[in-house]
Amino acid sequence: MQIATTLFYDMAATRMTTLTSRANVLQTQIATGKRVQSASEDAALAQQVAEFDRKDADTAVYQTNLTLAGSQLTQADSVLGDMTAQLQRAQELAIQASNGTQTPASRRLIGVEMAAIVDALVGLANTKNLRGQPLFGTPDGTDAVTNNGAGGFSFATTTVAPIPIGTGQSVEATEDAGRIFNYDKTTGTSTLSMLSMLAATLSMGDAPDPATLDALNAAGDKISLVQASVGARGARVELQQSQLTAASVDRAALRSSVEDVDITTSVAELQKIMTVLSATQASFSKLSGLSLFDYLR
Repeated sequence: MQIATTLFYDMAATRMTTLTSRANVLQTQIATGKRVQSASEDAALAQQVAEFDRKDADTAVYQTNLTLAGSQLTQADSVLGDMTAQLQRAQELAIQASNGTQTPASRRLIGVEMAAIVDALVGLANTKNLRGQPLFGTPDGTDAVTNNGAGGFSFATTTVAPIPIGTGQSVEATEDAGRIFNYDKTTGTSTLSMLSMLAATLSMGDAPDPATLDALNAAGDKISLVQASVGARGARVELQQSQLTAASVDRAALRSSVEDVDITTSVAELQKIMTVLSATQASFSKLSGLSLFDYLR
C-alpha cells in the first residue's frame, strides 16, 4: 500500500491543527476558569447559566429589600418598646394619683409629668426612619400624629406598602399610627386623647376616674399587640434572609459544578497535549526533510 506525500502532509497537518485547537481551548479555559466562552459552544449550558444569573439578580434585589425591611422593623420594634415604657409610667402615675393621700397640689405635679408623657408619645410616633422619612407616617413626609390641641389628635392616613422579599412573598415593614393608638374601636378614643384628658384632670387637682386604669391597660395591650406583630415580621425577615443566603450558596456550588473547569485536570491535559504536539511537530519536520537519496544511503 502506497501513501501519497500529499496524504502524509494532510494527516500530519490535521493532527497538529487538532492538537493546537485543543491546546488553545484549554489555555482559554484555564485563564477564565470557565468551560465555555460563548453560548454557541454549548447552548444548554449557556441557558442554565443564564437562569443562574437571573436568580442571582432576583436574590440581590430581595436581599436589599430584606435589609431595608429588617432595619425598619427593628427600629419600629424599638420605638414601640419605648412607647410601652411610657404607658407603664403613665399607669404608675395614675395609680399614684388615685391614692387618697394625694393632695390637689401633688396631683397637679403628676399631671405635669402625664402631659410630658403625651408629648413623648407624639415624638416617638413621629420618629424618622433611616431614610429621613416618618417611621409611622406617609412616604411624602407627613408626620404620623398631629397634636390639634385641646386633647385632640389626628393620624396620617398611611398605606403600608408591602415590600417584596421573595418569589410571591412580601412583608409590611412599618405600622399605621392609628392602629398603634386607637385602642377602643367602640368609642374611637385614642391613647393620646385619653392621656391628655387624664393630664387635664390631674392638672386641676382632681383624682382620675377609676375607669382610667382599665383604659390605660387596654392602651398598653394594644401597643404590645402591635409590637408583637412587628416582632413576628422581623423574625420572618431574618428567616427569609437565611433561606436566601443558603439558596445562594447552594446555587453557587451547582453553578460551579456545571460552569467551572477543574484547573488541575486542565493543566495536566494541556501539558500532555503540548508534549504530543511538540513530538508531532518534531517528527513531521524530520520526516518532511527526507528525500529519495536519504533512503538510498
